[in-house]
Amino acid sequence: MSRIDFSGVPTEGLAQSKVIEAACDAFTRQGYVILDNIVPQDTIRSLHAEFAERYGDQIRDRETAHSLEVGGRRFMIPLHFSGGLGAKEIFANPHVIAVVRMILEEDAIIDAFGAILSLSGAESQHIHHDGPILFNSEISRLLPAYALTFGLPLVEMNDISGTTALWPGSHRRGSYAGTEPERPTIPLGSGFLWDYRTYHSGMPNRSDHVRPMVYATYARNWWQDPVNFRKETLQRLVFEPGFLQSVPEDLRSLFAHVRSAA
Repeated sequence: MSRIDFSGVPTEGLAQSKVIEAACDAFTRQGYVILDNIVPQDTIRSLHAEFAERYGDQIRDRETAHSLEVGGRRFMIPLHFSGGLGAKEIFANPHVIAVVRMILEEDAIIDAFGAILSLSGAESQHIHHDGPILFNSEISRLLPAYALTFGLPLVEMNDISGTTALWPGSHRRGSYAGTEPERPTIPLGSGFLWDYRTYHSGMPNRSDHVRPMVYATYARNWWQDPVNFRKETLQRLVFEPGFLQSVPEDLRSLFAHVRSAA
């Protein structure tokens, strides 16, 4: 299993860190990597409480104008870049961004930011990758990653609440047939990255509560998800007034596409 522990790894000099290099190598080989201990567990508990307060009205078993059904009793919603959920420690976690920039280059952008809600009673999701293969060509499977998804669960992902099954190497093979998936337990404070081409599936939620997972799509600066935001009312990025001006200089390239469009 591709898993890297960031306990005690300082945030200074991450671009030259052997731990970041190991995470990137694992991601390139397997199509995913789990990043353990990247956020304090108490922070995740606070974010879970904030999510319940701010987005509790989004926990419903039907698609709305501002959500997208992505499987039975599973929905994708946007999150605002505000509060704890929209803090730079979440959308630009230093350990995550170091890995993202090594994989996608320094000018990588955030294409989308939101949450995936797996409601109590959700069954296994269909096996899929997050978007169409670049150029719709077999050679695309040999190319470097052009987009990836980061997931940060707000409750532990396990056999009861459910996790995300990942098919190692499927981003290169173009198929999940003939291989067994990994079904990792992801504790509070840990997250994971997977290539947009990697086959995966949400597992059943057998608990009595919703399983929310914050997600961010990172991409090369010329790419945009062509599938998941066809519905005009579903927003990729939701900003509060003055947010872009408040982003630290070293993170502004993440929003270069938004700033130039504006």
